[in-house]
Amino acid sequence: MPSPKQIKVAKATESTKEHISFAKLSPELARHNFHALLVANPNYFGNLKESGFQSVLKITGDTNYESLGCVGYNPQLKQLRATINIKQDGGYSGDLCTGGSDEYVRFFLSFDSGVSWQDQGMQAVNVFDVAGPKPLEYAVTLGINPAEEFCFVENLPLVRAILSWNAPPPAGQPNWTPIWGDVLDARIQIEGFEFILLSTLLAEAKLHLPEQFLKAIDLGQPVKAAQAKALSPVDLHHLYAETKVPQHRYLAPLLASTTGSSSAAAKAAHLHQSHAKAVTSFGGIANINVAKLVEEWLNTSGNTSFEEIDCVGLDPNSSQLVGVLRVKQSGGYSGAPCTPGSQEFVAFWVDWGTGFQFAGTTSVTVHDFSAVPSGGLEYNVFLPVDLLSHAQPCYDGPKTAIVRAVLSWNTPPSTTDPFAPVVWGNATEGLILVPPGPVIGNGQQVPVLSAVGDIEVSKIGGDGRITSANAITTGAHFADAPFGGRVTLAGAISNPTPGLKYRVMKAPHGSGTFSPVANEPLGLTLVINDFNGVSWTQTDLTLHADADGYYVYQASSVNHFVEGQLLGEWYTTGADSGNAFDLRVDLSVDGNPAHDIQSDIVVVLVNNETPTATLTPTFGECGKVAPGAVISGVFTATATDFGSFGFTILPPGPAHGVLPTPAGGSSTWLGGAISDPGVVVASFSLDTTGMDACGYSLTLGVWDRTNVNSGQTNNYHQDSVGFCLDNVFAG
Repeated sequence: MPSPKQIKVAKATESTKEHISFAKLSPELARHNFHALLVANPNYFGNLKESGFQSVLKITGDTNYESLGCVGYNPQLKQLRATINIKQDGGYSGDLCTGGSDEYVRFFLSFDSGVSWQDQGMQAVNVFDVAGPKPLEYAVTLGINPAEEFCFVENLPLVRAILSWNAPPPAGQPNWTPIWGDVLDARIQIEGFEFILLSTLLAEAKLHLPEQFLKAIDLGQPVKAAQAKALSPVDLHHLYAETKVPQHRYLAPLLASTTGSSSAAAKAAHLHQSHAKAVTSFGGIANINVAKLVEEWLNTSGNTSFEEIDCVGLDPNSSQLVGVLRVKQSGGYSGAPCTPGSQEFVAFWVDWGTGFQFAGTTSVTVHDFSAVPSGGLEYNVFLPVDLLSHAQPCYDGPKTAIVRAVLSWNTPPSTTDPFAPVVWGNATEGLILVPPGPVIGNGQQVPVLSAVGDIEVSKIGGDGRITSANAITTGAHFADAPFGGRVTLAGAISNPTPGLKYRVMKAPHGSGTFSPVANEPLGLTLVINDFNGVSWTQTDLTLHADADGYYVYQASSVNHFVEGQLLGEWYTTGADSGNAFDLRVDLSVDGNPAHDIQSDIVVVLVNNETPTATLTPTFGECGKVAPGAVISGVFTATATDFGSFGFTILPPGPAHGVLPTPAGGSSTWLGGAISDPGVVVASFSLDTTGMDACGYSLTLGVWDRTNVNSGQTNNYHQDSVGFCLDNVFAG
């Protein structure tokens, strides 16, 4: 008897399937057949400004299905974040038990108000067909390394985020228009450098040292920036004397610290008892009307004239709640960037279905600037969240939660009441989708392996190959790809407590013979994020495994967690090539390895083989030919998992962009026309017309599809030949 699934397919084939005509597709059916249409006509939707293909169905910048909410920057941790609104129940290529589809966001920076842009990279988040209330709020995170300046230089570039459904925005094209998606610009603040090379410091200061000093000093040593000095209430009083910043704004920290009570009414009573006179000295400031000051403070509630939180979301790649807030004024933040400034605190609350529960408090540091753009400055905050304890299997349907973010300037919001009023700030809410997973009991501690080689485990097939996915950290795309080089393992332990021990285990696929993966004697270096109640810091921590390969788990709380949820690293070798391995994480329960709790197993296929690149041109005597001559020859570009090949000519200047035919090609897995193992003894020709008389090198580069070093690169090899265009041989 055929299965119900087979019966359904047969019925659809016989009677309900719509005839597909490229010229008459509805937008909904076009979205369903998105990639097939782009293969047939790259400009099917008319979003390419310069294309030899005529558009058929004009769809550009469509935000009916998804749109960007906000984009902001965290200057202290150098991280861009954008929130994404998912608006429809369907149209995302499948439900939670399928691969769904991807929402890509590529970020650009401009330091000249949009005249030129610098590509920062791309991130993506997996989305699905989910019935129920909308929008669902997602977020993506990208670490960047922007150019820094001295703290007294106001470094306020533009950031551009391009959202595109199921089609990555191309690199280096800040003006590219997405088909489904949109573009959002915002102003951000880049923090001043913490260290600067002595040579750079001297150059910036336009100082020239005598020769004997240059020989005696190491100009390559770093110089640490001076410790920022906080401004006193008197300093702030003088700073804001001629501005519109009200006294109860810049003296708010002093007012809040006058008593230990968190109750505004209690503070007011204490202040009135402490100051019998209406006009007195307060915080070292003479002749201040304390009664009026307190009255204004008490009557200020939810003021958003200085800052406002606009967007919240969930970054499922990092298991972090995200908020984006806007700073609106040029002053009122306790000092310029060479001072400690002030804190924008955000308390996150989550309603998992039984009412709001406090998740934790986070913050971002902000400052005064001489002039803030009309749209303000956009900052982001984040907070780790234990999603594992609230997951359910995909076949049980979607599970959502409501997130509430409460913003409060310079004073942390309440940790007991999600609706407690704040003086300066506001609150916003959003609906998030909890990623599906196994059911974990109340308080149960279970290790979960979420990503291998920077690839989400759901995108790795049973054969150990990446089906089609973007690396979580780098954004690089891989399809039908094995792994090589340094393979990272990321994940988490549900309901974590301090002192837990775990180890990464590896076995030849199917053997069941597992052994620990421990990087000794070098150890495992993790980036630790710590929140001290005021601000975040990042430090490197090197762990060493014990005799049985166990590490101490570091993600013990929302205030102390590991960047990228890194658990371990496996350095594959040439001997591993062509073999598949089973990977898992074991959690120690009582010190007896036989009692360990084991995570899911992920299969990884290894390929550390070097591609083949051979280049055999036909030259005249000593490789010298006349300008304008045609150089021909044959080349081979192959790999076990072929990716692409490409020719380059150096130096590029006198070559004027001339390249051989063919100039390059890519695998069918990457949208090209070449199948494995690649190109074998194929012909090429190089018409040197337009190239200057000069000496050149012609290089053939060959890349495979392997995910090498966890989203960083591919296996690569090249072959080069030199030649000379010489006018002596002309005529």
